[in-house]
Amino acid sequence: MADIKQYQINVSDDQLENLSQKLALTSFPDELDEAGWDYGAPLADIKRLTNYWKDGFNWKQEERKLNELPQFQTKIQAEGFDPLNIHFLHQKSEVKGAIPLLFVHGWPGSFIECTKILSALTQSNSSSPSFHVVAPSLPNFGFSEGIKKRGFSLQQYAETCHKLMIALGYKEYGKPSAPFALSVPNPPH
Repeated sequence: MADIKQYQINVSDDQLENLSQKLALTSFPDELDEAGWDYGAPLADIKRLTNYWKDGFNWKQEERKLNELPQFQTKIQAEGFDPLNIHFLHQKSEVKGAIPLLFVHGWPGSFIECTKILSALTQSNSSSPSFHVVAPSLPNFGFSEGIKKRGFSLQQYAETCHKLMIALGYKEYGKPSAPFALSVPNPPH
């Protein structure tokens, strides 16, 4: 059995202050008149978002909410690569016979994408199945370790996810039909 440890998000005050300073020092480019979205996000939107992240967003409050979720970390090794610390959310259903479900985030994205539907997926419901939800932070994303060598591709991401499900004891599991999730091999039946 894999060594699976509980995980708590803890971004330091120094890191948050550093981010705040970078946002405060941001230089914005000029913008073409009436460009709209033709050349990317409008400058007014970028400035508004920058100000929100600098002065309005409360990371510690969000961190507390995220830490209420069952998060873990374990080492997973894709063939030809060093083992990586992989962060994941693992919300088990109390329903007997619940189906294991691998929820893989997109790019850009994170495990947070599944939190809005987590209770609907795991709760008891006579009209639909219940799930044990596993939502990893893919390598190089969120709170998972980054890759240190070239060549880690879709195949290795899929292998990492599959090995995580096996490490959790799920020999069979479902996965939504998101583009990346389709690359994860179907478990043997």
